[in-house]
Amino acid sequence: MACSASQMTDTASPPCLRLILGSDAPSSTFTSSWTVAAVVALVGVIVSAYFSVDQVRKNKRAKQAKRLQPDYDLLNETVVVLDKLAGTAATKADLTKLGELLSRIKQAERRFPELPLGTVVAHIDAYRKTVLPDDFHRRLVGKRIVLDDLLDLSRQQGAAITHAVAAIAAVQNEIDRHTS
Repeated sequence: MACSASQMTDTASPPCLRLILGSDAPSSTFTSSWTVAAVVALVGVIVSAYFSVDQVRKNKRAKQAKRLQPDYDLLNETVVVLDKLAGTAATKADLTKLGELLSRIKQAERRFPELPLGTVVAHIDAYRKTVLPDDFHRRLVGKRIVLDDLLDLSRQQGAAITHAVAAIAAVQNEIDRHTS
């Protein structure tokens, strides 16, 4: 069977296509079982690629969580210290542990600038500025200090602690978002 030029258009018949392609094989060489096997293989490749990428992501997040865990624990320890200080009218002598924690938080801020640790540092610094004088008991009894000033400082301490704890919670939520 010879193919004419008119048969080589878009409507070429299957025998002419076989002749053009140089094959004398029957037109039924691509069976439906071969097509199903190709689709199953393609789906298998896609699924394995997805799980490989997912495993790489999980490993990356696990490494990030391991790196951030000490700072997360540091923030938990800071919250505990702030909660203890919230129950008292803090003096400079009461802030030694908080000063140590603040120094470690500043180091963490330099290590992880993408975390909002600067707000925690700012709120703790604001709290440290509102401490009562060490001898406020003696001054109060001696009437050399105004009671309203002490009450104002106590209120500022409470507000600063509340803001610091809220900032710590925000940083911990950010760490959770990065690691989960």
